[in-house]
Amino acid sequence: MLARATRARPIGELEVNGGSSSGPPARYLIVKSQADLAEARQRLALILGSEPFELSSLDAESLVLEFPRRSFPLSAEGAGAAQHLGAETRDTLDALLVEPDLPRAAAPVMPDRVPGLESVDDFPPGCWVGEEADLNDRPLWALDALKIRDAWRLSQRVARPAMGSGIIIAQPDTGITGHVELAGVPLAGAFNTLGDGPANSATDPLDTGFALSPGHGSATMSVAVSRARDEADRMVGSAPLAKHMPIRALRSVWAHEELPVARAVDLAVEKGAHVITMSLGGVALPFSPLRAAIKRAVAKHVIVMAAAGNCVGIVVYPARFSECIAVGGTDQRGGKWPGSCSGPAVDISAPGQNVLRASVEPRPQGSIGQGQGTSFAVALLSGVAACWLAHHGRDRLIAEAQARGETLQTMFRRLVRATARRPAGWDASAMGAGIADAEALLMASFDLGTETESPAFELESRAPADEIRAFVTELAGADPELDDDTLLRHGSAIGAALLALRLDSTATPDLSPALAAALKGPLAARLGRALGRPAVHLTDADVLAAQSEQADRLRRSIAFGKATAAGDSIESAAGGGATALPDAAELSARLDQLLAQPDDRGPTERTEFERAVELIRLHGTRGIEKLTNPRSVMLPAELAAAEAVIKADGSRPSFLIRNGKIDPKDPFAGSWGDRLLALRDDIETRAAMCGRIQPTHGHANRYCGTGALVDPSGPWVLSNFHVIQQALRSYPLFQFPTERGLRITGGLEIDFAAETDTTITDRWTIDEAVFPNGAGEGFGYIDAVLLRLGRSLDNKPLPPGGPGHSNDRFAFSPTQGFVTGEMPVLALIGFPNRPPQSSGMEGGIDWGWVVGQLFGGRFGVKRLAPGEFYRTVGSHPRDAETRYTFGYDATTMKGSSGSPAFSVSEAQSPAFGLHFAGYDNDSNFALTTAALQRGFEGRGVAFP
Repeated sequence: MLARATRARPIGELEVNGGSSSGPPARYLIVKSQADLAEARQRLALILGSEPFELSSLDAESLVLEFPRRSFPLSAEGAGAAQHLGAETRDTLDALLVEPDLPRAAAPVMPDRVPGLESVDDFPPGCWVGEEADLNDRPLWALDALKIRDAWRLSQRVARPAMGSGIIIAQPDTGITGHVELAGVPLAGAFNTLGDGPANSATDPLDTGFALSPGHGSATMSVAVSRARDEADRMVGSAPLAKHMPIRALRSVWAHEELPVARAVDLAVEKGAHVITMSLGGVALPFSPLRAAIKRAVAKHVIVMAAAGNCVGIVVYPARFSECIAVGGTDQRGGKWPGSCSGPAVDISAPGQNVLRASVEPRPQGSIGQGQGTSFAVALLSGVAACWLAHHGRDRLIAEAQARGETLQTMFRRLVRATARRPAGWDASAMGAGIADAEALLMASFDLGTETESPAFELESRAPADEIRAFVTELAGADPELDDDTLLRHGSAIGAALLALRLDSTATPDLSPALAAALKGPLAARLGRALGRPAVHLTDADVLAAQSEQADRLRRSIAFGKATAAGDSIESAAGGGATALPDAAELSARLDQLLAQPDDRGPTERTEFERAVELIRLHGTRGIEKLTNPRSVMLPAELAAAEAVIKADGSRPSFLIRNGKIDPKDPFAGSWGDRLLALRDDIETRAAMCGRIQPTHGHANRYCGTGALVDPSGPWVLSNFHVIQQALRSYPLFQFPTERGLRITGGLEIDFAAETDTTITDRWTIDEAVFPNGAGEGFGYIDAVLLRLGRSLDNKPLPPGGPGHSNDRFAFSPTQGFVTGEMPVLALIGFPNRPPQSSGMEGGIDWGWVVGQLFGGRFGVKRLAPGEFYRTVGSHPRDAETRYTFGYDATTMKGSSGSPAFSVSEAQSPAFGLHFAGYDNDSNFALTTAALQRGFEGRGVAFP
């Protein structure tokens, strides 16, 4: 095809850059051009005129087009124009693909700043946790979690090279800067492939501004190569005798370009690197040059690994590539760091929560502090790999791998997985084989694990279009309904837009007109909705308003508890009917009553429980005192303490269900005991119809939500759309899309028993998922799904007794009185999960741990949570237009998604809401019956 453009069009006219000449060059990847290099240059000159450009070969099928005087902005601004120029260039060169290497928004990193200086340090919410003061007394806890120091001693004991001696670890990142923790570390060269500085320098300019990550390279690599300087040193890397090869290949970990990173991988191999660690992640280009570079590195027996990603849920690239080792992040207890991306792509995990690392703030660069992210997990693992290579000798290991038909990468992956430590409750489908164990790795037979993993693992990779389809499908939760050509041309932009929405649901992706026109089906619904929505930015006034509402809700709940304890009826105290708050003496007396109640805790558990109650007594008293004055500004710790009070004083209890019944003498029953005792038979029937949705052979630490039987003739179970999304992200399900949802051929079940203190199960296969009209996760969507059950796995009838039983389903009522607060008390039955440890650190107290003690450490089993109606339909700002939801105050917690909400004013009251959202220290929310009925109209399933 001849060039269509016949006149020169300067690139500036297309508004591609928006940056400065000092930034890295704007680059395009050109795939399968029909013009050779010389002819391609001639054709490009026709459309670019006097604009300087450089064209070079990347490999046999790919070219790279660079604009030395232009730089893509780190924001999304100009993405549409960049795509437009790419389309014009594709036509000019008759190429299969011309893709701008835009710095697309990806997994965020925690700012390297003094904690508390900026209110935005915790963006996105729910990702980062508070610092853990006890870790300052155990600064090398991450090394000990990996048994690194044991591995060093093992090598020294048998007179082998230790601590990664002589091994070269290459690190494509933001570069490094002068820091005491990197002093004395030998460099095996330093390079720049970004193009914003000398090619033989990896200096991090420490620029600050939008999306920049100053000091990231220094911080991450310090946990791998920092050297001990004296006995009192508080910081040592996992391979302190390794050599470091820093490569400046990105200006931001938030939004990086791919081509410089791919060049960095090739350069690292060329310069003799033995391990390549990448603390970065995001969207990949079609026909990914980074993937090709990783393949070349692996073929030359270089170990390549990358961070699984932060805060966006699913594993991002390059960790997502099957050729790369993906590393998740854990906490000091061996649990998942809340921000770690997870899923089947994760191979192995390492500490990523509050790891001691070098910090460039405050300057001068000599400080250390706690940092978090899978960036640190992968850097730590690179040191583990270096210790393994040094201990055995790299040449010997390559020979052993080749003798087994493997690459060194495959051998290391196999052995580090086979020797991993698996804490109790470990979820291998989400966080890999376990936490790396360096000592066990060094001691392992080279044949360990060959019976469970194919030695040709790295050869199993998807075609480019299939890779993009799988990524977009997982992000969107639905088949993108686009052909291969459209996915190849627009897949990166779609993936970036969907990732941006995961980070901020109010984001407005900048999509080109061609892409916007190509969208259809679920992608059109998801991205079209985002495109039409203005950006929302929280102001200080918004934050204060949210705190005021939280305080109001706490005030109502605590007053409710005082009134009902004094003999008022539940109905009269609900809905703001009670206003008087207890004084310090009254709260203390109620906590004494709680402590006086007998329970089945062991001596150690009892001691921890009493400690938690005393923390509530101390800090809750202060919080309630402030609640008496509506104008008081409450500290986060005071709000957290008041939240714990309402769980401890019986205002908002959570009852364990045993044999279908609750114990009205439960220590936390408070004023609810008599009411729920009167409804005991009704609750037993309802509880039997609620089940835990889980993968095959799931359990209390491996499940994804709650489901309720709504039609025994299907049989059909109702749950949340996002529960199925979680299952698809987390577990090895077998499924394919259908016209109305998914056909599930294996891997998912529901257990209608799932109670505490029993091994009895009542499991049924889940064979189909029917999505409603407007399906999606969270507000603004019908966050619901109907699940068709298949066969009983335990040869039992449907609960409570099969079709024809006097009350054989959860019936939903559209009566408006339920969703306007006319009947103010309600309850939910579900399977709350444990609060994230350390996610509630306020004022030096882990309130997540406190709440866990109140629950007796029993999570993932069936519970009933009573509460009161709180917010009417449409009152939440994100529901103002759709008017799908109402709010209430009950102790649900994560894992209760899919729980039915029903009135407890009288027996056999119908359900009237489907729980789908709950914010820590805020209301819970449910979809109304009317919304559910509207959602399933015309879907081939009659909503009951």
